Amino acid sequence: MSLMNQDGILHISLLEGQARAILIESTAMVQRAKEIHGLSKIATAALGRTLSATAMMGSMLKGRDESVTASIRGGGPIGTVLAVADSNGCVKGYVDHPEIDLPRTGPKLPVGAAVGRDGRLTVIKDMHLREPYVGQVNLVSGEIAEDFAMYFTASEQTPSLVSLGVLVSDEKVEAAGGLIVQMLPGASEAALQSVENSAGMFMDISGTIKEYHLDGAVDQLLMHLQPVVLERRESRYECDCSRGRVERALITLGAEELTDMIETQHGAQVDCHFCNKRYSFTEEDLRQLLAAATAKSEG
Repeated sequence: MSLMNQDGILHISLLEGQARAILIESTAMVQRAKEIHGLSKIATAALGRTLSATAMMGSMLKGRDESVTASIRGGGPIGTVLAVADSNGCVKGYVDHPEIDLPRTGPKLPVGAAVGRDGRLTVIKDMHLREPYVGQVNLVSGEIAEDFAMYFTASEQTPSLVSLGVLVSDEKVEAAGGLIVQMLPGASEAALQSVENSAGMFMDISGTIKEYHLDGAVDQLLMHLQPVVLERRESRYECDCSRGRVERALITLGAEELTDMIETQHGAQVDCHFCNKRYSFTEEDLRQLLAAATAKSEG
């Protein structure tokens, strides 16, 4: 079985509906991000964890084409870590400094030191309402899993365990995945205790995914919690940028800025943060967009 068809997301009922789990295998997704952005090992781990968490959050959305954006700004040398996922299983992301590298001080990559902890995790959900939902929490450690757990508990009032992992060698992503376990309203104290007592089993999620993959990980991690798989979804790294979208974005800059680009730059090049695709616009292209922007402002 190839990496490309092993990725996916499972929604799982636990303890006869008293809790739920979302489990992702994201190895191919993180590998794709590594290739696109030329990520160092530590940047692969940081972005990979964030992509996995955001993809799982995207799978929780109900409506078609709804999306969730997770942005981590911790003040560390890696800069901003950002991921966007939709309800259809597509996720994309980037880090400000993909080349960043730090010396190891133990067996694990120092993701927290790269991300920093002097900042916030911001989650924006676009559910096609008048205003998007925005939640923010201060970072706990910059290790990302703990920070998402704090977000769910503090911002969404849903006590949650979150495990995220990326196992990366010099050449490739060996395994990546994530697990979110959440208590549901009305859960008993015994159910809560069962989940809390299981936390230690969830720590090495990337090792479990590497050995057992998605379906096998259900048994390895959750069998004692009476898992029932409710739904399986695809998940993949995919950027939905297009020339049309870039044109619309340029039009929103307004006539004054477009005029300045025409007169001083005689054209424009726009790079997509998520897939590194470059869109080039000639002076004549910009004049046509200027006409559209002027018509829009007059209308």
